[in-house]
Amino acid sequence: MKGTPIFQFRPWPKIHQPLPRTPRESQQLLNALTSSFRRQLDRAYPAPAPSISNPNGDRQPLNTDSSAHATDKHLHRILENPLFRIVPSKAKTPSRDHATPSNSNESQHAIQEPMILFDEAVASGSATAPFITECLKSQLLLARASGENGVREAMKATRAGSKVVNWFWASDGTSRQMLLQTRASTGSLTKFMVAEGLQNTVMGWLRMLGSGDLGGHNGRVTEEKARVSFNQLLQDLLDAEIRYGAGLGSAIKYYLRACHLHFSSVESQGDLKVAKSMLLASGAQLARIVMEQKPSGDQVSVHTYEEFAETISTLSSSRSLLFSSVALCHPTHPDPTPFIHFVDSLSPNKFQRWNETRRDAFLKISCDALRTLIDREKIRLATSLGQQIQQLLPEETATASVEGSRSRTSAEEDYLLNRLDLNWT
Repeated sequence: MKGTPIFQFRPWPKIHQPLPRTPRESQQLLNALTSSFRRQLDRAYPAPAPSISNPNGDRQPLNTDSSAHATDKHLHRILENPLFRIVPSKAKTPSRDHATPSNSNESQHAIQEPMILFDEAVASGSATAPFITECLKSQLLLARASGENGVREAMKATRAGSKVVNWFWASDGTSRQMLLQTRASTGSLTKFMVAEGLQNTVMGWLRMLGSGDLGGHNGRVTEEKARVSFNQLLQDLLDAEIRYGAGLGSAIKYYLRACHLHFSSVESQGDLKVAKSMLLASGAQLARIVMEQKPSGDQVSVHTYEEFAETISTLSSSRSLLFSSVALCHPTHPDPTPFIHFVDSLSPNKFQRWNETRRDAFLKISCDALRTLIDREKIRLATSLGQQIQQLLPEETATASVEGSRSRTSAEEDYLLNRLDLNWT
């Protein structure tokens, strides 16, 4: 007797269909795959509405939203990767010796084309943060040899910033941490990135550090390390923007963007300690440069500067020496009032505990305040302020602590003091 199955299942379909056997079948399969790929790209990159044709019959510009352009851009990025472009002769040990090989020909090659060595290291999987640092330093020296006027273009032409950024995104979290935690790396890297216009990428890294996650495997960063790396990276970005970017005004704007990243999340908790620990050092760095350059309204817009001053007031208080210096350097309306209030609250004992750098800064700000008051013909207030400052300088420390500062005062500052019948010693 023949048995019958209890359950009547339909037979399983073939999971793997047979491959085409004729050229015609192959062509049909290729056309089907191509059409499917184009449809997916068209959905991801829809073409804009058709515009009115040019009456002059000129050729329409390239549609950057088309699937063809997106495909071309994607393939170029793949083919530009060193894994596809470079075939290293041998895997090299990623160490300082790697950047300075013993062989004379290879050493000369490293000096002349450090980013080629970088490409080879990426292709062999031996690129590390210390090695990248050496490559960037060497490339920066070569760019500076082009002269002060051509250094930015020379840096941009190397595409060193873009290459390291691509390596960053292709690396695991541990490698990303090593790069951003190495101050020598970020100090050189941000210069190249600014020259290439990659400031937004740096801002993205700051956002990731603020969240404590750099992505990838093992991308989580401890709170302490994230805070230190954030501080260093932001300061390096500001320095690079001033030297190789759009200048001081642009650097202040990027600083304010970094502040907005934290104020939006920290203020809701009623606690600004984290924001202060990550932003105040960079604000003080900008304030020192503002004191040195005394920017005009053309260099820094009034609106941007006032937002910067308000931020410094929030981070350091409105009665701090830092905020006093920022208020006095306003592009159009220098304000000595915060400094006057600061001096009112300052005692000789507290002044004596300051280091020489802080005392020097205080005396320079003092001269700026006196100059502003005299320019506005507030001689009585300037005289009173000068006397208060003089009382902060005890006789036994006057010569030792102030003579160095006075020796660096300008003729204009000496004129101000003489006009008020004052001196610092």
